[in-house]
Amino acid sequence: MSITRTQGGPGLPSGFPFSLAASANDTCFISGMPALGEDGRYQPGTFEDEVALAWRNIVRIADAAGYTQEEVVYVQCVLADIDDYAALNEWWRRQFPDVGTAPARFTFQAGALPFGCKIEVQAVAAHAR
Repeated sequence: MSITRTQGGPGLPSGFPFSLAASANDTCFISGMPALGEDGRYQPGTFEDEVALAWRNIVRIADAAGYTQEEVVYVQCVLADIDDYAALNEWWRRQFPDVGTAPARFTFQAGALPFGCKIEVQAVAAHAR
């Protein structure tokens, strides 16, 4: 088994002491991403702004690792405030209008998130065999 790690690339947040993704056996594990710009700095905004930017980062990291958005099979969403759960579901419905193509998801509230962000998203992508 070989392991490939994605450290960075054009359009990806940078400056972290960890891999943005690690892939092995046709599976890619994408690190948790809040709403970060390419410089790795937090970009505060509305909940919808932050979830959209966090998701954009997940998709870009998946792409850099050789996976597509459609190959994302599992997503974990960590909320700073569980009251944002309904807003997350509304955004999710727009992102994945066909529930048959939506990734599995786990969502919970944390006591605090890095940078004071509203949401952090991590994902797992897999190539079909």
